[in-house]
Amino acid sequence: MKLGAIHLADDLETFRREVRLSEALGYDVVGVGDSPAGWRDLIVSMTLAVEDTERAIVAPMVTSPFLRHPLALASALSTLQDFSGGRIALGFATGGSTIMALGQAPATLARTRDEMAALKTLMDGAPVRWDGRAVKELRRAHKTPIYFSAFGPKALQLAGEMADGAILFAGSQSLDELDRKIEAVHAAARAAGRSPYDIDLWVVSYCSVRDSRKAAIEDLKAFIVVNGMAIRTPETLAQVPGQFRGKIEQLHARYDPSEHVVVGGKNVKLMEELGLTEFLAQFDTVAGTPEEVRATVDAIASRGVSCFFAALPGHADREGQLRRLAQAMGRVPERVAA
Repeated sequence: MKLGAIHLADDLETFRREVRLSEALGYDVVGVGDSPAGWRDLIVSMTLAVEDTERAIVAPMVTSPFLRHPLALASALSTLQDFSGGRIALGFATGGSTIMALGQAPATLARTRDEMAALKTLMDGAPVRWDGRAVKELRRAHKTPIYFSAFGPKALQLAGEMADGAILFAGSQSLDELDRKIEAVHAAARAAGRSPYDIDLWVVSYCSVRDSRKAAIEDLKAFIVVNGMAIRTPETLAQVPGQFRGKIEQLHARYDPSEHVVVGGKNVKLMEELGLTEFLAQFDTVAGTPEEVRATVDAIASRGVSCFFAALPGHADREGQLRRLAQAMGRVPERVAA
């Protein structure tokens, strides 16, 4: 199974050093987050990541509707395909911190479906209609696979129906839920007349390798608070135990997207103030000793997942985590083993 690491650019030289280290350590995919209110521009950051790597796939992890016209995004990705020698994929979602910073609700699945279809058509070199207007084809189009980040049943269905791949979140305590998500994607693919095995599966976790789970959780608090922001639909809120439901709603109202995944930032303090840390640490988290993390990643791989991603921006020790995970998975070349 491939390994991926998700980066966000703040200090540009640090970002570039971490991207270079990822590839040197044997990571196969470099994900670049998109959170423009608090971090650097996605396309510029991806360009730097392409320049600083030779073999790794580079992908937004993830971008969303409303930020860029489909023609502009398709042109940027096609340009990066040429620049990278064909190493670009597109991670796409309905929107999290990106949309909050715009003061908008996440895109509907209908809007997301339309935008994914428009992007695919444009990157195939054909014209589209968008917002009732004719949009010209790209003169230098380049096919780019689209991976859709899916949480709920309808999003999983959309991934199975039309995406090239699905991005799923999972943790050591939620592997049964991962099984259900994969089956939902496969069922939607079959219903759409597609082979389930044509849909590539990527899994993202908030991952930390330490000598104990307690120490690993300390690394991940800026990520763990994001789990609360993923509980947004009436269906997911209804599954939250009653003693936490009001606190989750307070988290939604007070979350600051300009400090998205900032270590020790306002959102971490808010989570601790609300007493949500232990509850939210149950979700999408792989935290523990090298042996424990390796066992979970191997279990994820056994489900047909092609790439496991460790998200880095909210990790308290990013470079150390890159090294420790690579070592746990047996991926460290001698020249960077120290």
